[in-house]
Amino acid sequence: MFKNSKWLVFFIFAVVPLPVFAYLDPGTGSMLFSIVLGIVATSFFVLKSLLFKLFHLPALLSGKKLKIDNEFNIVFYSEGGSYWFVFEPVLKEISKYSIPVLYLTSDEKDPAFSSDIPNVSVQFSGKSIKAFFYLNRLKAEIVVMTTPGLDVLQIKRSKHVKHYVHITHSAGGCSGYKTYSLDYYDTVLTGGDADISLIREIESVRPIKKKNLEAVGCTYLDVIREKLKSPDFKITKYFSNDNKTVLISPTWGSHGLLSVYGEKIFKQLLDGSDYNIIIRPHPQSFISEEELIEFLKEKYSSSPRIYWDSNKNNLNSLAQSDIMISDFSGIIFDYLFVFGKPVISHISEYDKRGKDSMDIADDPWNIRVLRDIGTNINDDNIDSLPDIVRENVNKSADLSSVIGALRKDMDKFPGESGRRCADYIFNLFQNMTKQEN
Repeated sequence: MFKNSKWLVFFIFAVVPLPVFAYLDPGTGSMLFSIVLGIVATSFFVLKSLLFKLFHLPALLSGKKLKIDNEFNIVFYSEGGSYWFVFEPVLKEISKYSIPVLYLTSDEKDPAFSSDIPNVSVQFSGKSIKAFFYLNRLKAEIVVMTTPGLDVLQIKRSKHVKHYVHITHSAGGCSGYKTYSLDYYDTVLTGGDADISLIREIESVRPIKKKNLEAVGCTYLDVIREKLKSPDFKITKYFSNDNKTVLISPTWGSHGLLSVYGEKIFKQLLDGSDYNIIIRPHPQSFISEEELIEFLKEKYSSSPRIYWDSNKNNLNSLAQSDIMISDFSGIIFDYLFVFGKPVISHISEYDKRGKDSMDIADDPWNIRVLRDIGTNINDDNIDSLPDIVRENVNKSADLSSVIGALRKDMDKFPGESGRRCADYIFNLFQNMTKQEN
C-alpha cells in the first residue's frame, strides 16, 4: 500500500486521533508547556506503537502467538545490570517466602545471572523492541520495576498483569523523573516520606487515581553499606600524596556543572589550591557531551593531581575523597547518607520543565535541601572556589545531625529496606490471592 516510508508516516499523523495529556498547573503556570509536551510526546509514542505493530505484523497475520513461557506470579524487570543493587536486597528477602519469582533483565551481562538466589529464576528478556514486545504481553499477578514511564513510554500495561509496582532508585528522590513517569503505576515504594509527599501533590493536580505508597528505605544504599563493611573492600588510592581530595561528580546536560563551569572549576582548583581532583562525569556525559568531555580531558589530564574516573563502580572514588562538588545529581545524597561527607552544589540553573516536579508549587525536596547543606556556587562566588572548598572540607562532624534528620525523607530505614520491600510485595500478593478466592 505504501511504497514510500515517508508517506506511511504522513498517513499515520493525518488519520490517527492523538489524545492530549494536558492539565492545569496552578503551581507554575506551565499549562501551555504541558499541552505542547503532551501533544509531542503522545504523537511520538502513538506513531512508534503503530510502527512497532507493523514490524510484528507478519507474525500476527500468520496466527503465531507470542510465547510467554513462565508461570510466575511475581516478576521483576530490570533495564540493565546497573540496577542490580536496587533489586538484589529485595530478591534475597523475598526468596525466603519460597515463592517462585522471575527476574527479567535486558542485560545479558547482568550480575543476576551469577547470583544464585533460591526461588529466583533469571531470564534475558531481549533488548529494546524485543523487551518491550515481551513486557507488553507479560502474564503475572505483580510486576516490579524501577523503570519510569509505564503506559507513557515504550512499556505499556499488559492486560495480563494485575498490579504494577515501582521502586524508586535514587536517594535524591523521583522529582527529576520525566513528566507522567509514575502516573499509571498501582504502587510506588519510596526511600522515605519526601517522595510520598511529592507524589500526593502531583496526584492532587492531575486527573489520575491515587496510588498505594509505602516508604521502605533505599535498597541500593544498604548494598553499599554492606560492601564497605566487607573485609574484601579495599580503597585503591589514585594519588601518591596525602593531600585532601575533591570529587567532581555532576549530572549531565546544559544546566549541569560541567556545561556551566567546567574549565573554570579545573583552573580554580589547580591554580588556587593543592587539592587532588577526581573527576567522575555522569555516564551520559560521554555520549551527550562528548565534545566537552574530550576537550576537558585533553587539557586537564596531564596533571598528577587529576584522575578521570570512568569505572562502572563509583565506590572507590566516593570512599577516598574528602568533599564533593556537584549540581543536583542524586549522587550527592549517596555521599551524604553513606559517607556523611560535605558537598558543594550548583543548583541555580535547575529547571523543572518536563519533569514531574513541574507540577508542584515549591522546589522539589532535593533542591530545597541543597540550599541548606554546604555552599551553592554561582556566578557571584565561582572565582572563590578554592576558599569555598577550604571552608567546607572539614564539616563532616557538623553534618551528622542534619543528615540524621534528613534520613526520614529518603533513607528512612537503613539496613531494613530489602526486607521491608519484600514484605510489602509478598503481603500484596497474599491479599490479591485472597480476594480472588
